[in-house]
Amino acid sequence: MYKCSVKASLVLDQMRSRCQADTQTNNKWYGKSGNYMYIMGRENADGKATGVVHKIADDGSHKLCGSFKILSDGIITRFTGMSKADWNNAMRSAEAEYKTKYSETAPTEENAPEKVAV
Repeated sequence: MYKCSVKASLVLDQMRSRCQADTQTNNKWYGKSGNYMYIMGRENADGKATGVVHKIADDGSHKLCGSFKILSDGIITRFTGMSKADWNNAMRSAEAEYKTKYSETAPTEENAPEKVAV
């Protein structure tokens, strides 16, 4: 299991969902200029998720064409082969999921009686 921050993991889950919708796999999708797949890289101590992107040729072979980086706060800074709209959708959905699962609402404090200096 690849370890990264919760927010980066939620964004990766959104990318996997996109791949499942396109190809019924966890790491391949259809882009505007061809078919792509991503391969996870090394784990990062700061919680970001990184890896490489390969473009799949018509004969089934694949070649390195770029990389991806999802920061620990869930911001995608690079994802070759994915459109900016896909980035934004993934980040938006991941943020909404994070807020529903992990955000705690602060307990409401009773208002203290006001003290007025005379």
